[in-house]
Amino acid sequence: MNGWPVTRFQLTQFSNGCRGIVLFVIMVLVIGNIINGIVKDTVIVNPSHYVMKDGFPLFTSEDAYVKLVLRYPHDFGTRVRVHTMRPGETFWEVARANNLTIDTIIAANPFLQSLEAREGLKLVLPGENGVLMPVDDMTDVWRMKRLLTDNSGVSGEYLHGIFDLFARDDMRFVFFKGSTPLIVNKYVQRLYDIRRNYQAPVLGYFTSMFGMRTFDHFGAMEFHNGVDISARSGTPIRPVREGIVSYTGWREGYGRTIIIQHRDGYISMYGHLLRINVRKGESVNKNRIIGELGSTGRSTGPHLHFAMSRHGRYINPLLFIW
Repeated sequence: MNGWPVTRFQLTQFSNGCRGIVLFVIMVLVIGNIINGIVKDTVIVNPSHYVMKDGFPLFTSEDAYVKLVLRYPHDFGTRVRVHTMRPGETFWEVARANNLTIDTIIAANPFLQSLEAREGLKLVLPGENGVLMPVDDMTDVWRMKRLLTDNSGVSGEYLHGIFDLFARDDMRFVFFKGSTPLIVNKYVQRLYDIRRNYQAPVLGYFTSMFGMRTFDHFGAMEFHNGVDISARSGTPIRPVREGIVSYTGWREGYGRTIIIQHRDGYISMYGHLLRINVRKGESVNKNRIIGELGSTGRSTGPHLHFAMSRHGRYINPLLFIW
């Protein structure tokens, strides 16, 4: 063939072979997509079950959301399970038992309107801390990635694979590892607005929660108006927010106690202290060490009894320091 290293026949054979390979690949893709479309369920979501906020879907229906999670046919990007709340169980107990943060639980359950748990409530729990969220457009993933400032890793089967090119899913899930939610409903946003102004009085282990609890071997119940935070005796205690000290001294059951008046009618109480470092009428900021953790009063070991109230009504303090 005029000096060419291959003949026209060989070129024709090569061309035919390439066309055959292309046709074979196309057939595999078509057949694969058809089979995948039959085997995998299509994710269909009723628009009445969610609202849009800043372009991202937020579910308002607990039942619809949990059903979607249970039948979701794709990879979430992390292990996911559904937990049913037991009588008296709190979100903090669930978070501690599963090594999760409250932020992670909030993100994975966008229908929540408060942090007051109820028996029978179904919670979606990721296998690790981060933001699990549904997206109705693949560009949502990149938009959220740009909004997050913690360099979160993105995982999940949110992109269409070669065998689900024609999938008609209404939504896909994506998981941002280690992140905290930026898009929440208006009810939870109010809780975030409150928490932004408060800090934990001490870092430690929550040993007793807010609400009814058993206090003796005979099963007698009493109302626990705060939370108990266990830590080493002498650990510095700081106020949850700036305010004015309205009481210092000994209180029955609570031992050495400090009470601080804050803005908007909120009052914080710190009990069982080893030492008190402030005086009544003194103004304090968040950095002020107001006392030291101890075990005075009715106490079985070193811990801080921390309570919050407003207009004479006790409030779950973990709404402020979660």
